[in-house]
Amino acid sequence: MAAQMLPLGEGWDRHAYEWIAWSRTPGLDSYENFHRDAFLPLVPRAGKLTVDVGCGEGRVSRDLRALGHRVLAIDLSLAMSRAAATHPVAPVPAVVADAARLPLATGIADCAVAFMSLHDIDHMPAAVQEIARILRVGGQLVMAIVHPINSAGEFTGDRADVDRPFVIERSYLEPESYVDTFTRDGMTVTFHSEHRPLQAYTEALADAGFVIERLREPTNTDPAKPWCRVPLFLNILAALQRPKRR
Repeated sequence: MAAQMLPLGEGWDRHAYEWIAWSRTPGLDSYENFHRDAFLPLVPRAGKLTVDVGCGEGRVSRDLRALGHRVLAIDLSLAMSRAAATHPVAPVPAVVADAARLPLATGIADCAVAFMSLHDIDHMPAAVQEIARILRVGGQLVMAIVHPINSAGEFTGDRADVDRPFVIERSYLEPESYVDTFTRDGMTVTFHSEHRPLQAYTEALADAGFVIERLREPTNTDPAKPWCRVPLFLNILAALQRPKRR
């Protein structure tokens, strides 16, 4: 929390090259370990267009293309979008754009994914509204975020104690921007995010015309890790029932 607070998009862009290197190094990030297997089964079958909102360096877009999706990857960071578009093995079409102002026609997509991005977007409700605008009625949004319980608290006490308590010291209900920096195997990555209560996301979805079809709470299932008791992430599948007028 001590790091300088920046707009979330700017913070991610400043550390984009750290993230690209980190996420492409096997064993460092949680995506390959278990996150992919929890998220991808929620994605509907390929249609005419799937939009990856907040694509980062393109890992989800690459997996979706391998599953037969016609994908357009979008990120606010030029470095991230370029990394997705120039991946040495599986490049994907990518554009630089603000999630709250998507450069796409209304109703053009069957599916949108927002994998671990909405909590990193400054104007999250506006981004959800834009996702609803570009989807056809009946189209689906599949999203993953840091679980609000995760971002609200932390485990305290002896790290060797699997049963150590999980404590929420600040308000769970109040949004709060935060910066986390991790170092492992000589590499460093910095996250710029905002804690928001679950209601902030469910209200944004409802206001945009979405109906939640599935809600899942994946976590680390290793009984030797305290996270087996508390959800790490939140995955939601939502269908656009009706577009809302602004």
